[in-house]
Amino acid sequence: MAQSIITEEAGRSAASPLSSITARFDTWSLCAIAAAVLFVAAAFMPLWHMALVAPQYPGNLYLTAYGTTMKGDLQEINSLNHYAGVKEIHPDDVLELKLFPFLLAGTVGLMVAAALVKRRIVRLAAMLVAWGFIIGFLVDIQYWLYNYGHDLNEEAPLYPRPFTPHVLGSTKVVNFHSECMVDWGWWVMLAGAVLITFGSPAIRFLRDSWSNTGTAKAVTTAIVALVVVGAAFSGRPGGVTAANAAGDLQAMIDAAPAGSTLTVPAGVYPGGVLIDKPLTIEGVGWPVIDGQRTGNVVKVTAEGVTLRGLVIQGSGREVSDEPSGILVRASGSRIEGNRVRDVLYGITLHESDNHVVRGNTVESIREFLPERRGHALYLYYTKNNVLEDNVISHAKDGIYINFSDHNDIFRNSVTELRYGIHFMYANNARIIDNVFRDNLTGGSLMYSNDLYFEDNEFSRSQSKASGYGLLFKDVDNVEMLHNSFHHNRIGLTFEGAPFTPGAYVRLRDNLIGFNQLAIAMSTTVGAQFGGNTFVGNLRQADTTGGSIEHHNSWQIDGRGNYWDDYRGYDADGDGMGDIEYRYRPAYGELVQRNEALTAFANTPAQLAIDLAARWFPVYRNAPAVIDTSPLMQPTRHLRESSEDAGRWATTSAFAILIVAAVAVLGVSGRTWKKW
Repeated sequence: MAQSIITEEAGRSAASPLSSITARFDTWSLCAIAAAVLFVAAAFMPLWHMALVAPQYPGNLYLTAYGTTMKGDLQEINSLNHYAGVKEIHPDDVLELKLFPFLLAGTVGLMVAAALVKRRIVRLAAMLVAWGFIIGFLVDIQYWLYNYGHDLNEEAPLYPRPFTPHVLGSTKVVNFHSECMVDWGWWVMLAGAVLITFGSPAIRFLRDSWSNTGTAKAVTTAIVALVVVGAAFSGRPGGVTAANAAGDLQAMIDAAPAGSTLTVPAGVYPGGVLIDKPLTIEGVGWPVIDGQRTGNVVKVTAEGVTLRGLVIQGSGREVSDEPSGILVRASGSRIEGNRVRDVLYGITLHESDNHVVRGNTVESIREFLPERRGHALYLYYTKNNVLEDNVISHAKDGIYINFSDHNDIFRNSVTELRYGIHFMYANNARIIDNVFRDNLTGGSLMYSNDLYFEDNEFSRSQSKASGYGLLFKDVDNVEMLHNSFHHNRIGLTFEGAPFTPGAYVRLRDNLIGFNQLAIAMSTTVGAQFGGNTFVGNLRQADTTGGSIEHHNSWQIDGRGNYWDDYRGYDADGDGMGDIEYRYRPAYGELVQRNEALTAFANTPAQLAIDLAARWFPVYRNAPAVIDTSPLMQPTRHLRESSEDAGRWATTSAFAILIVAAVAVLGVSGRTWKKW
């Protein structure tokens, strides 16, 4: 009997610790401990990242945030911040990074304590803190980004005005796009918060279902749960995700209902895609459609198609096939916010109308020579289109418009290619607020009518073969207002302008400055010039084929132009010179015969040649320009480019440092002597 009691007592005491542990660690406790482990693991993973996308950085710039530090292209980003007046990023000075280990330790400690203490209030607190940690992380970064874009130095060379990058998604600042998204570590913490909140009820539900009705109901319940979760993350109503297409984007497009929105997550998808129904395709995380150097990457044959947020690359290479990144052959498409690269032709609008091409970055195949590449934006037999806010580089022609009428071209940046903009048999277009810089030729207008240009820049076309800011060839009814043509080999070249009797080519209030030659004209020119500013040009005007002194009109409504080499006077104070301005290109003609003479530009030798032509009629050429109402003051001034501003800021900074150093040394010397 005693032996039995002792055995029973021993069994009871042996079973007591196990039953105690089992009672203490229930399902919720196990989920809480698992969530704590996930939070600790996330501390060693990247939590958030930002990519800065700009044409001058083909590989982009990256910044990745961990719990206690930041990594990436910090040096280059800080260099950009300096010129834009934005505070530099120094991870060692960020308070949140210093506090992160303590906040994480408190969160994990509360989870473990809640697992050990069976009190509802403690468990609720652990769940709230878990969610607060991951949501607070995003809120804090958004607050940090707000301060980052608003605490600016207004005296910085490239002051961009206040901006707020989005903690998630895309933000445009000047010519940069910031692409921000949470990283693996944040998703792991989210999994921990979901586990500690919903893990125990879900496990209990599945266990009870299994016990009550067996395998069938449990499996069915799991399938229903997966379907619900999938629907929750499927994007917009009626949308479809490409994840369940196993990377086959064409199959996903074929399965999508007409008129729906297809959301494509990040990943690489094969090209040769055909869109033959009205559809909106939106990329999340910049999915890549790669044509693998075969044919067109994306072809649109249905009306009402929208492409947005995609990377299009890898078209075919055969010039005769004219393969494109995006080929549109049906009306009413919207091509917005895509990156089109490494394609022969960029975006082609072919025999269709009413398109919007907006906010895209487009470039051809960089390793090809310019003449071997295709056009970035190529319009052929299409009308009523809007091309705006695109960034174009490294192609043959930036915007090539052929047999296409009634098009609007607004606020595009076109650099480093053959022709910035090229019209061939294209009429009724408006070209406003664009930049055409560092091209072989800024623009070429050929066999086209009714063109309106305003507030555009044509600059730095220095090619010896062409180097025109803008070329006019057999055009009618062209209006040029408030444009700037500067730092080109030849600012403007005219032949057959206007081409038809009774038509006009009119230039008003433009800046034509700092070119080797401001204007080159043939005898087939009858243009009108008024209110323009000619300043800093090596030569003002040259002619080919004979005298043109009576061909052009150098006044519009009685108002002439400003010439920086005019030596007249304004006695009546009406703002116009009282004697006419005549330009006789004596030195210019000598330079045309022998280009080596440009070495004597703006020297006493040039002055002597010009004076000789003025004083001795035997040397005097026929005037190329006769302006009877020259202006006494310039009407426009050169807007300093960001590149020039950066150089000026660097020079100023060095000057300030030198002056400051001299001042410090002087004060130190006097102080040392006095001591």
